[in-house]
Amino acid sequence: CQICTIGIIFLCIVLSTLCFPNPLPSGLFPAVLNLASMAEISTNATCGETGPEMYCKLVEHVPGQQVRNTQCRICNNNNERQFERHPIEYAIDGTNRWWQSPSIKNGMDYHYVTITLDLQQVFQIAYMILKAANSPRPGNWVLERSLDGVTFTPWQYYAITDTECLTRFNILPRTGPPSYTRDDEIICTSFYSKIQPLENGEIHTSLINGRPSADDPSPTLLNFTSARYIRLQFQRIRTLNADLMTLAFNDPRDVDPIVTRRYYYSIKDISVGGMCICYGHAKACPLNNQTKKFSCECEHNTCGESCDRCCPGYNQKPWMAGTFLTRHVCEKCNCHGKSEECYFNQTVAGNKQSLNSKGEYVGGGVCVGCTRNTAGVNCQTCADGYYRATGLSPEDSDPCQPCSCDPEGSLSPACVPDQSQAEGDLTAGSCHCKQGYGGQQCDRCTFGYSGYPNCIRCNCSLDGSLNKDPCLLPCVCKENVEGENCDRCKLGFYHLLGERLHGCEKCYCSGVASDCSDSQWTYHNETSMAGWSLTAEDGEGKVWPAASRDRDRDRSQTLRIDNQEARRHLPAIYYWSAPGEYLGNKVSTQQPSSSHTHTPHTHTLHTHTHTPHTHTHKLLFSLKFDYLFSSSTVQESYGLGVEAI
Repeated sequence: CQICTIGIIFLCIVLSTLCFPNPLPSGLFPAVLNLASMAEISTNATCGETGPEMYCKLVEHVPGQQVRNTQCRICNNNNERQFERHPIEYAIDGTNRWWQSPSIKNGMDYHYVTITLDLQQVFQIAYMILKAANSPRPGNWVLERSLDGVTFTPWQYYAITDTECLTRFNILPRTGPPSYTRDDEIICTSFYSKIQPLENGEIHTSLINGRPSADDPSPTLLNFTSARYIRLQFQRIRTLNADLMTLAFNDPRDVDPIVTRRYYYSIKDISVGGMCICYGHAKACPLNNQTKKFSCECEHNTCGESCDRCCPGYNQKPWMAGTFLTRHVCEKCNCHGKSEECYFNQTVAGNKQSLNSKGEYVGGGVCVGCTRNTAGVNCQTCADGYYRATGLSPEDSDPCQPCSCDPEGSLSPACVPDQSQAEGDLTAGSCHCKQGYGGQQCDRCTFGYSGYPNCIRCNCSLDGSLNKDPCLLPCVCKENVEGENCDRCKLGFYHLLGERLHGCEKCYCSGVASDCSDSQWTYHNETSMAGWSLTAEDGEGKVWPAASRDRDRDRSQTLRIDNQEARRHLPAIYYWSAPGEYLGNKVSTQQPSSSHTHTPHTHTLHTHTHTPHTHTHKLLFSLKFDYLFSSSTVQESYGLGVEAI
């Protein structure tokens, strides 16, 4: 009913709106044309080429009965009378005329006939329709394709029976109407090789419909359906079963001519449906009258005969074929008006180094041939020797100016090209100065140097002197610094540093020495308390500290000792004995945070530590080491002595 139909249409519109509120624009595809009508066609056999020959329609022959009123005709390809001629061109001229092969009366070789179509250029083929004329459809044959006319590959096999798919072509038959499981599957079918109808039969071969990606063709399907040359290799004429045995066991010359004259190929029409390969980027593909070829009218910023590449300046993203679902438009590169060409670089895209026209780092367009002294992926910076002043946009018509770096004071003619590449105190246009030179163009001596254009360091040390201008003599040294130029530490001090008020730091040598110097060794903290023990002065006897049961003390590197236990094994004065990690010259120039006094005793340093808890039976020693130790070859022993009172 009309109301129901309207309701269904309305429902479809509503569902479409709900499910696809913003459908993606699809690709563009030109119309499907009958390409055979404009092709060049050829064959290796046509009736009447060597002279007049008689043929008869199979429909007139009934085995076992006398032939009456036979409809036999003459084929003479050299006759001026059109109805006697049947050249191959008639198969594609769109009329009721037809092409016809010699009958097998002329020999069994005429089972094998080949027809080739040259479409003049590569197209995507959607289907082919073959219409027989006054004979049955071909029995066994192969439909083939080629891009170059030399190498042909099968599209589809046709056999009289399913068995012959295996015996003739070594392919499992596809029963019933042709169907496909892969985009490039090649099948064998007997569906179109029946004897009926005896004339005007048709063969429909679909190359796209029914395949998995028919709605959105995959690259595999596109390659499979691309062809310039189409070849039909006929290998066996379809015969009546009654004649099959006769022809199989007898020489055709010994068979009644009324039989053999009825077996030949005839084709009234070959239609090849196809379209220009424009990769989804053109909806029109008109014939070029000059080249006599079809040319895609490319859209989506694509170029090329088949719209198979992005136009110059539109390579922000890689070219992609349009599909029935998505357009894949080529995107313009952002060269800030300084270049009309670019190319896509995947590494640039992966590193997000290319700015698109929306101001986003999406895509990989790299501009080529930047003008107006610009450079960079997007012509966004300046070439060497030029800079863009702060506040000036890359879109400016003339953004880059010469650097003007002083040749005496600069490291190179190049300066900071723009503010985004400036570091420290430098700005856009700042030159990179040699040591001792300063200024925007490195055209003067910097602080502490004099004598431009040959800037030489002034005598007074900037780190060790109090002079506001190191070039004004005499040099006034900081408190812990000496020398004519105030460039070295006094005896007992080390590490001259300009930030220090007095210039150098006082040495701390644990009372063993008074002079020191900056260490060049690698420092590390030694915090392990393993291996420590109590021992007598001569090293005889050892008492090992018990492990602390106080977890907090354990975390602070605490050793626990029982004084009474120590006195049972050691004299009144005993010493801490350090493990090997603490032996050698381990005196740091940096004073530690703990306060104690070292007293030399032969080869051992011991410390008398007086504690306010003089009458306790147990002594708990907490040793915290903040030294930074350096390696040395001196191997004297040091210890901390404890005298119990």
